[in-house]
Amino acid sequence: MYLFARGARLGPGHAQEETAWAIAMTEKVNQISETKVSLWTTFMSPGVNTLFWTTFAEELATLEGMNDKLMTDSGYLMLLEQGARYVSADPINDVLMQVVHADEIDVNKQPAYIAEVAATVTSGNGVRGIEIGVEIAVAAKKLTNAPVSFSVASTGAYGAVAWHTAFDSITELQRGQEALMDPTFLQLIDTKAKDVYQPAATQTIYRRLM
Repeated sequence: MYLFARGARLGPGHAQEETAWAIAMTEKVNQISETKVSLWTTFMSPGVNTLFWTTFAEELATLEGMNDKLMTDSGYLMLLEQGARYVSADPINDVLMQVVHADEIDVNKQPAYIAEVAATVTSGNGVRGIEIGVEIAVAAKKLTNAPVSFSVASTGAYGAVAWHTAFDSITELQRGQEALMDPTFLQLIDTKAKDVYQPAATQTIYRRLM
């Protein structure tokens, strides 16, 4: 399974118009796409006012077909042109990740929040990085009682990986984050993962808009 995300940062001002445009864009894509596309934004995290459109697909051909249909749809192209007034000068980035460990992923049931930890595997630890990544995901699931997935980047920085934990509310997210302060879990990170991943890991919370 693959996770595809397109990220764009909004410019200052026009908050209501920007939100309406982002929702209209999502609705239009879902009229065309064979897979469910969701709209997210960063929450209490770096990259304020950054939007992400995400979807899951079993095959890359599905994503190719969706892109081809969108590029020939006049309504989508019109919304794309309209978005030029709302999107900042920051680059619009696509991310493609292969889901290695999928824990209870239901593409038809979208959580309210996603907590992401992104890291990069160190040179020479490709296999070990995946093994430990899955072990961390399993351990996090036991503590948070929330679905956790582990993915490896297919585009972007080589060796990039990410853990995504899904929560149905901000209260569940808080409890989950606090649960990960468990000494056993921290020991796993401090020992087995210490030399497998580069030290500059990042954490981001995403809130679903639709």
